Amino acid sequence: MIIPIYATLVDKASSFDAINIENKTDLDNLIKEWTKKDNDNSIIFRGLTEAKYKLINSAQRYWNGEELDRLGTSYQEFIQTEIDKAKGFHNRLLEKFYDAFGHPAYDLSILSFLQHYKAPTPLLDFTYNFDSALFFATDGLKHNPSIDIDNYCSIYAIDTKVIPREFPSIISHIQSSLSQIDNILIENKGKRINASNLLKNFESLQYKAFHGLNLFYMPGYTPAGIRFALKSRPNFKLVYNQHNLNIINQKGLFVFNSDPTHPLEDFFSGGYGTGFQSIFQLPKIKCWNIHKSLNEYIVKHLTENRPLPIDKEFMYPQEEFIASSAYKQFKNFK
Repeated sequence: MIIPIYATLVDKASSFDAINIENKTDLDNLIKEWTKKDNDNSIIFRGLTEAKYKLINSAQRYWNGEELDRLGTSYQEFIQTEIDKAKGFHNRLLEKFYDAFGHPAYDLSILSFLQHYKAPTPLLDFTYNFDSALFFATDGLKHNPSIDIDNYCSIYAIDTKVIPREFPSIISHIQSSLSQIDNILIENKGKRINASNLLKNFESLQYKAFHGLNLFYMPGYTPAGIRFALKSRPNFKLVYNQHNLNIINQKGLFVFNSDPTHPLEDFFSGGYGTGFQSIFQLPKIKCWNIHKSLNEYIVKHLTENRPLPIDKEFMYPQEEFIASSAYKQFKNFK
């Protein structure tokens, strides 16, 4: 499977607001400046072990790499079929699992599940935490001293408050859409307006209702979830949350890109590109290309003198480990 790449750092620099980090001093300054922004929750980060990779999601990689369009279906149908098949697996096991927690198996929840277990989705993993991005940039990193771009891993940053109409939160989209529907229903009270199907799309967060948005981000876990209500429909019920163990410790979220071919950076060209890139006004994504020789220094920063080291055990909590750890701690600390 061919993964789209940048040939050189110069080639990549045309698509990003890029800086190269070559030594410990530069890295220390970078960490000091950007870890301060974690509490804002408006800056989101992504780390990759290879600077050369374009910001494509797994659905794009499989769709193009395996030429799935030859199966006679559309890209949207490809994603929808995955969701439907996952829901129907073994007598609708996933739906029963979500129902046990009083939460419907929303299409967007199923996408989060598929992403967690490495199925192709239109989602890219991001995090609100700069250190988490550093972990992902170095986890499994391989450094065979080479030339140019192969010597670097990368951190990316997007300010979600910039031009929110072009890069909205799915929450703001739902709120805006429901508010418009609610106002229409209130203004036309007493008239026969059938909004059942439209509201059902939102109440179940159906994928078909969001595919046409092209680009948005899905916020991460919140303790009580985010609740939506309608004045005109007291029985309407919708609670958004992320049901994914990894996303909690990672302080993670997802960026959704419904385009089958264009990487995320093509949306963030400031409108200065040509063709597809000229459509959007989003500023270029910030990028720090970090020399791989700093790998061990980063690992030390993430693990030493911390009550909870940022390592695989913390970032990838497994159900089996949680269970076995409980028993081991009983034996060690009783």
